[in-house]
Amino acid sequence: MTVRRAIVWVISALVGLVATVAIINAFDTTIDKFTYANALLVFLGFGSLAFIWLDYVLRTEYLKS
Repeated sequence: MTVRRAIVWVISALVGLVATVAIINAFDTTIDKFTYANALLVFLGFGSLAFIWLDYVLRTEYLKS
């Protein structure tokens, strides 16, 4: 169970990071123009979405406890 929970955290953080970089590149902007607050919101949003689905798929039951 501990390994699956660690996988959920690591993959959701990576998904958030990749999504943030992809969105910044898709809009052809820089982090200074996009602002750090917006980058953080994108990171947290996509990371949370990945966390929820990974919790469901891997049955770690984070959200039930």
